[in-house]
Amino acid sequence: MSSETSSQNSATDEPVDTTADATAVTEPVTEQPTPPPAATGATVPTRSAAGGPPAREGAREADAGSGAAPAADGADDGEGAETTEAADEAPAPAAGECALAGCSEPLPTRGRGRPPKYCSKAHADQASRDRRAADAAAVDEPLRQAEALAQQVPTAISALQDQLTALTDFLTAAQDGALSRVRRAEAEATAAAQAEADAEARALAADQALETAVTAAETARTAQRGAEQAAARDRAALEQVRADAAEMVAAHQQARDAARDAKAAAETARDAKAAELRETRDAHELERRRMETSARAQADRMHALQDDLAHTTAALAAAREALATAQGETRAQQTRAEAAEQARDEAIRHGRQAAARADAAENRQQDLQAAAEQAATEQAAAHRALASCQALCDRLETDLAAARADAAAQRERAVRAEASASQASSSPGQQSGPAGSEPTGTGTPPGTN
Repeated sequence: MSSETSSQNSATDEPVDTTADATAVTEPVTEQPTPPPAATGATVPTRSAAGGPPAREGAREADAGSGAAPAADGADDGEGAETTEAADEAPAPAAGECALAGCSEPLPTRGRGRPPKYCSKAHADQASRDRRAADAAAVDEPLRQAEALAQQVPTAISALQDQLTALTDFLTAAQDGALSRVRRAEAEATAAAQAEADAEARALAADQALETAVTAAETARTAQRGAEQAAARDRAALEQVRADAAEMVAAHQQARDAARDAKAAAETARDAKAAELRETRDAHELERRRMETSARAQADRMHALQDDLAHTTAALAAAREALATAQGETRAQQTRAEAAEQARDEAIRHGRQAAARADAAENRQQDLQAAAEQAATEQAAAHRALASCQALCDRLETDLAAARADAAAQRERAVRAEASASQASSSPGQQSGPAGSEPTGTGTPPGTN
């Protein structure tokens, strides 16, 4: 017989007992006068005309009421609940027919004791064998699957521990590389500051040259006033010298302003870059601490999972032993007469309890698998955090390259300002020489006028 047929047999077996007990309990109740519904709050079920069990609605109302029938019968509360559910799910067999699935033979004449449920002893044994096969199929296969999963869990845990160790090493290497890059950036910023200081010194030298040029221009104007009465050519030359000196002064002032602006921009860029580097270093330190804390938490979780796995394995072994004991007791008691029916029911109850413990162990195994998946998710998050750190380091390298380019541009502007200042300092001497020598060539000293 298949497991479905045995399930139908077990489902049709239990409602017969319940209805029989309910009939035995309700028989004296129907002989007494029925109280009004307002006083009792429940409807007493009535028997059918053929003397069979009461209707299902009446049995449900009697069970939902005061519960007098189960108390008078002395049946177990758990077995009564299971019997009610089985009676709701599977249809009860017709009165007077065999309870075995597929058999419609009439029942033998009822004698003393419990009413018969099967037409013969062979059908009763067949129904019992079907119930035992269904119980074994519902327990052994989940236990074998649980044992297979329990054997695979330690390998997965060890592999995850190795990956966590490798992840910690990679994070340490990334931290060292980031710190070395920050140190190099600080050294380059110091070099840029030194270059800016040199440019400022050159700008000061250009200012001094400008002052010298101004002094030279004033001397040239004094000489021009002394030689105004010379020739018109000398006056034109002096006017040209004055105009060139004014242009050079304006050019030097522009160069000095440009040098000051470049210096201020370089200082601003240096301060911003230093602040960004400090923030990046602090953020990297916080990320490293968070990753270390996460790694420690994952290690603790792994230890807890290993302990839970050991407890689960022990519980599975105990459940298998209890199930084997219950099955042995059941087989031994099935060979006896119907007088040992109560002992057989007790053994079946123990088997169900063992099956419940096996189900609990399987649920625990599923929880362990969910915890392992969560650990894998946290590892993926750690990989993403490492990728974000790498992207941050790349962005810092790009910013450092931009800072180097800005420093090179500032150095180039400082060189151009220095060249223009040196050219300005040499131009007044070359132009003032011919202007002072031409009046002397006429034969008239400059002071005679």
